[in-house]
Amino acid sequence: MAEEESELELDRFKKELETLLNTSTNDERGLQSKTYCERFCELVVEQTGRWQVPLPQLQVLRSALCSFVQGVASFPPECEHVRYTLSSLALSIFELLLFFGKDEFVEHPLKDILDSFQDCYASLVRHQNVYLLQVRHIIKDGGPWANPVLQAILKDSELPQEDVDKYLNSEVSIFFELRLRYLVACERLPEALALTRRCIRHSVVGRHLYFKQAYLICLWKASLHDRLYKEDSYDIMTRKYSSASTWLTSQVAVLHLNTDTCQTRSRSARSYSEKNHVVREGK
Repeated sequence: MAEEESELELDRFKKELETLLNTSTNDERGLQSKTYCERFCELVVEQTGRWQVPLPQLQVLRSALCSFVQGVASFPPECEHVRYTLSSLALSIFELLLFFGKDEFVEHPLKDILDSFQDCYASLVRHQNVYLLQVRHIIKDGGPWANPVLQAILKDSELPQEDVDKYLNSEVSIFFELRLRYLVACERLPEALALTRRCIRHSVVGRHLYFKQAYLICLWKASLHDRLYKEDSYDIMTRKYSSASTWLTSQVAVLHLNTDTCQTRSRSARSYSEKNHVVREGK
């Protein structure tokens, strides 16, 4: 879409959010959290789905978050529907920020979007949402890729284990998972392998099954079959984790039976944005 059309779409979206807010406020029963949050998420999903690139989607999420600040002003801090919606917004914003480097965080229009996010956070802090807080810290530090320890990890550099543990303890594991999914989708397999190795060795992050699965998938996609054998991946997947990933079990089994048939499939960052960077449905 052209820039002018983009602005028109965004204006229309803002009016829809305003209508939702006014309608809910005028309800005789008062502003109902479940009804409001569900309709809010529907509007955001619909609008972000019109785009396949990160920046316009971030602009949509900025408008959505600013409206949400007003919409939840009368809700109690412990409201479950607000918590789910804020978590979805925070994680969606983080996913989109993965497409931007540290230098872009100080440039317009991204800087304006991030400034708005910080302003909204100040109004939402009473809800004590851990994902929103995490995204705020990540933005202040220069973005998802700015941390020097993370940069060293991605380069597979030698690091004191204490530094690695401190960094991995600083974020909720879902943020490392989202980084890893992005790297795999962009076929940045050496970096993905380096990150997964650190994650699966961590006492807390390593408890999540996804990281072990992702490590084996990266080895497979990178055609590092010898290392797959050393990991005894077939035994791991069919015995320890069989109930969690039938698909991956079958794929690794095929790999062991006939390694010549294994091929790496490409997926571009644009495709990843189109399929994944949409606010999750509120519960």
